[in-house]
Amino acid sequence: MTELEKVNQFHDAFGVNVEQTPKIPGRERCELRQNIIQEEVDELKAAWESGDLVEVADALADIHYVLMGTVLEFGLQDKYPDIFSEVHKSNMSKLDADGKPLYREDGKVIKSDLFNAPDIEKILKG
Repeated sequence: MTELEKVNQFHDAFGVNVEQTPKIPGRERCELRQNIIQEEVDELKAAWESGDLVEVADALADIHYVLMGTVLEFGLQDKYPDIFSEVHKSNMSKLDADGKPLYREDGKVIKSDLFNAPDIEKILKG
């Protein structure tokens, strides 16, 4: 069973909505998903700040679980592998002409002149 299938099993067992086609749910559901994601990110911060690797691992898995649930609730499950691949391809296009990454002062990777934005719309319409 894939990770997405496991989260779908959870949604089925607990009566959490799963859209069958891509759509943005109502505001209340969107806000709930946003709040749950933020709670998990806050738990991650607390875990690394306290030096607790077990809690870091748990928080990372929880974030992934909630994100997969959000994919289901937005009906993106059938398109998500292609969306992720498209974003990966776009991220890899951030390398410069010499195949080297560019960084901001804080270490974040930034876009080179070769950057190509992901074409998510094509995937959603396909």
